[in-house]
Amino acid sequence: MSIKSILRKGLLLVVLVVVLQHLMIVYLPNLIFMLAKHRSGKPLNTVIHAPKTDANLRRVVLPNPDFVYSACFYDVGKTDLIITGTFPDTTQYCSLSFYGSDVQPYHVINNFQDSARSYNFRLSNSLSTEGDIQSPGRQGVVLMRILATDSVQRERALACQQTFTVVPVAQSE
Repeated sequence: MSIKSILRKGLLLVVLVVVLQHLMIVYLPNLIFMLAKHRSGKPLNTVIHAPKTDANLRRVVLPNPDFVYSACFYDVGKTDLIITGTFPDTTQYCSLSFYGSDVQPYHVINNFQDSARSYNFRLSNSLSTEGDIQSPGRQGVVLMRILATDSVQRERALACQQTFTVVPVAQSE
């Protein structure tokens, strides 16, 4: 085998690896999002309350048994969403994390940022006004996590979880 042949095969291997890596970086996050959305079994713009996390629950990547989880796979292509709910007091951490369909986070709100006990905002794909959250694309997911380290906190977390609502509204309203 000549040096030219070895270099040619090596170059082809490097090009193949670079192309495959690029395809994985570009398409794998969208595939993960589509699979998670499909596994939820719920229509878009519907809040899903996850059961108590244990070692068998893998709908959330690396689930933490000290958290109560809710999620909403959304589509703001034709409607905006009004997202409302109540945070627990500051003895319990709670966050709303917004992810695009590429599973990249683009906005996070938690109950330590503001003294307000409730939240009410508009999620939109179009130009937003102050206080609105603009989605980077048509689809994504909102993930709510509430820390609950004992039974009292768990009951409070479940009560807050039930207040997490998502209501579609016309984009012009």
